[in-house]
Amino acid sequence: MNVILKLMNAFLGLVGLLVGGLVLLSCGPSSRKGYRIEKGDVVLYTGWPANRAVIGEADAASFTAINDEYGKDKNHAFYLGKIIPNSDPITFTYLAGSYSKDKARGYSRDQVISTDGPHFTIVPNPNETATNVSAEGIAYARDSHQVYKDVMPINGADPATFVVVPMFNGYYLTHDSKRVYFQDRPMEGVDGATFRKVSDFNFNDKHGAWGLVLGQYTTWKPLEHVDLATFTGVGKYYSKDKQHVYFSNYAVKGADPVTFQETEYLQGKDKYRIYSSGYSATNQN
Repeated sequence: MNVILKLMNAFLGLVGLLVGGLVLLSCGPSSRKGYRIEKGDVVLYTGWPANRAVIGEADAASFTAINDEYGKDKNHAFYLGKIIPNSDPITFTYLAGSYSKDKARGYSRDQVISTDGPHFTIVPNPNETATNVSAEGIAYARDSHQVYKDVMPINGADPATFVVVPMFNGYYLTHDSKRVYFQDRPMEGVDGATFRKVSDFNFNDKHGAWGLVLGQYTTWKPLEHVDLATFTGVGKYYSKDKQHVYFSNYAVKGADPVTFQETEYLQGKDKYRIYSSGYSATNQN
């Protein structure tokens, strides 16, 4: 019995040492991230285990960390330790995603993309909230002249009316008062002024309806013979009109639009059947 107790105590002691070691490691330099002031230097920790770099151009006495990537001192603004060219630290403001601005310019990371700082702002993503904006959730910015995706302008886009429309799995559509864009290129023959999102797989304009087709080359294809007057969403993934239920760019064979309802992820049912991704999965009893 004593031997068993000794073994148990030894085991518990080993577990305690391991846990303590993990706590010490998690508090050590390898877990650090972002800017620190250490012995009069501005230091940036990045990666895992953390890489430590002294930012020689930064003034430690006036340096302020904005977040883990951005900071500023009395002379410059910084992105990941690099000076943002021509930035004004007094008016420099981080916006969201990769975007920031000052009184004269707009920036993506450490590059100047706009010379219209007073009007430079992000394009909101409806999936984000004012208090919870993720870096990945903000793809676009604009000023009074252009819309930008990272460092590239979206040619022809109207900044005053440009809107982000999140669709299935982040395959964004955008539109303005004239055009609808997919992968930042205008879709031929689609009217931006009458764009209407119907489901995560479908939208329509005054001319017709389209469905998102997933595959090696994800694209949008027209839905045929849709009655636009009754075309509406059924839950998140399906849509219907007075005659058919739709999934992606095809009518769901045999589905009854009157009794159809979405049940869970990519699934639905009507009085006849259960469906999965737009296809009959089983007959209901």
